[in-house]
Amino acid sequence: MRDLRYDGDLTIAIQGRRFSYAKVVFRAPVGFRVLNETDVTEYWNTYSQPHGWLWEVLRGGWLEMERQRPRFWRGEQAGLREYFLVDEDCINVLAWEPPEIIDLGTDPTRAMD
Repeated sequence: MRDLRYDGDLTIAIQGRRFSYAKVVFRAPVGFRVLNETDVTEYWNTYSQPHGWLWEVLRGGWLEMERQRPRFWRGEQAGLREYFLVDEDCINVLAWEPPEIIDLGTDPTRAMD
């Protein structure tokens, strides 16, 4: 993860070794959390960078945990989804819509190489 900005929308600039540079934009997310990869190691064999970097969580994730709280009223509304972006710092995002992925090409700091 190169950058994370929240201004009502959540914008994450991400780039891994040897793949393109991109921005992932979640419009008006309900919430997000950032955890170091060591705190989610039980998912790492399946949901790690060799297998992908952005996942939709269908069950067993943060959203399911939040729905156990009686005062999490948004959890009762249909259509709320969870996404999981993997990196050294992993990000879970609760959102109504899938993210917009903006391909920025190659690493801008290596453009002169």
